[in-house]
Amino acid sequence: MRQLIIVFIFSFKLIAAQVVQKNLFGFATSNTFTYCDINDTSFMNKVTDLNPKVLRFPGGAVGNYYHFGGSGYGFDFQEIEKYDAGKFLKRSKGLVRDASKKGHTHDYINDFIILAKATNSQVILVANMFVDNDDIIKMITKIIANDIEIIGVELGSELTNRYFFEKGYTIDDYLISAKRCSNRIKLNFPRIQTAIVAAPLGKAKNHRHNIWNNKLSELDYYDAVIVHSYAKVITGKDLFGQMILEEDEGLSKKETFNMYKSRVINFFANDLPDEIKIYNTIFNKPIWITEWNLQMSKTTGNTMFQSLFVSNYLLEILSNKDLANISITTYHNLAGRTVSGSIFKGDNESFITHSTYFPFSMLSVLFEGNIIKIKKNKIKDKDVYIYNCYNSDNKIHMIYIINWSNKDFDYRVNKNMNLFNSFYSKNLYDRANEKGRLSSDFYMLEGDSNTLIRPYSISVIEGKNE
Repeated sequence: MRQLIIVFIFSFKLIAAQVVQKNLFGFATSNTFTYCDINDTSFMNKVTDLNPKVLRFPGGAVGNYYHFGGSGYGFDFQEIEKYDAGKFLKRSKGLVRDASKKGHTHDYINDFIILAKATNSQVILVANMFVDNDDIIKMITKIIANDIEIIGVELGSELTNRYFFEKGYTIDDYLISAKRCSNRIKLNFPRIQTAIVAAPLGKAKNHRHNIWNNKLSELDYYDAVIVHSYAKVITGKDLFGQMILEEDEGLSKKETFNMYKSRVINFFANDLPDEIKIYNTIFNKPIWITEWNLQMSKTTGNTMFQSLFVSNYLLEILSNKDLANISITTYHNLAGRTVSGSIFKGDNESFITHSTYFPFSMLSVLFEGNIIKIKKNKIKDKDVYIYNCYNSDNKIHMIYIINWSNKDFDYRVNKNMNLFNSFYSKNLYDRANEKGRLSSDFYMLEGDSNTLIRPYSISVIEGKNE
């Protein structure tokens, strides 16, 4: 028998709220145009239905080596070999080979412009820090000429990583190139904001990452700080947002994913806010999280677990006052060739939709302008989180319910609510089909009623438009 839960204010731990910012609903487009076709009406309809507010170009690693006016990303293999001690040279050659197979000879910025205009998105760009030229100015000029608003430029991506350091690239090199690039941008486009690359936290006092952050914190030519956020829930070795070695845990999939669940709940409650607090202390600047996801892995990719994670992540940023300094986020990634890192995966002449698509679609309505604050409540002794979304009249207009538990319950809905939508599955490890589907409920509500909240579910209850 299901338990009836009638929600009273004293049943919850109330957490302070913040105003919704549209720039938090963004997506990176790394590799999107190599593997997905913007001339594919089905693909473009999916993306426009998602209704992104911000798109990032060219992306992280590819952005570091992009050259305006070239074929695809305009890679210079000699430049990559000079600065990268990792695997990007091999990866870049693979991207060029795949682009060649598809007959791509144009600059991918043209595809990006079509996508940004179709979605009416604002834009954040990544600048190449290894060259001293006007590529970033040409990029900005071209995008503005197409009536697209640029909200910021990243001065490189993840340039603190060891594979750059092993080639001799240090904070002193970055100090020169980042300031030079920022000054060039502001000389030509004074209103465009620039952001520097912050180094990861948690190192010993004299580690190069701490030196990197401390030196940049003393400067004031930039407007914001770039942080990448990949939640690690799998035990093993990770590298640059991806798991490269995974340890077996648990006696069953159920037990293993329950471990992952405990870790991700701790990530939201402690790890993420603690990290942001430290960055705030160091820099005292707005934070742009231009890549976020789970640490990418085929184990968690395209699962119900990942669906719950992406939903919970955005709702936490919107509701937790400790995260209020985050002004831009772009999820990694919109489309590409990976199961765990892309909402859409290019598949020969078509594409596959992953489990994150429908949760993001459910969240997109939050950014349509009528929600001014979100308050989070947790049901006592349950892994259930309820986010009440208030309109300008200070009335609850939408309610999101994230149920991490394996129990269902009835939730009391008042007569002012008229639409219920839910995405769920029996197990955290269940994978979506090629259309991105698991299980779902969608129906109209009538008057005061109880609605069933499924186990392992993301649900949204929407109010009437008055």
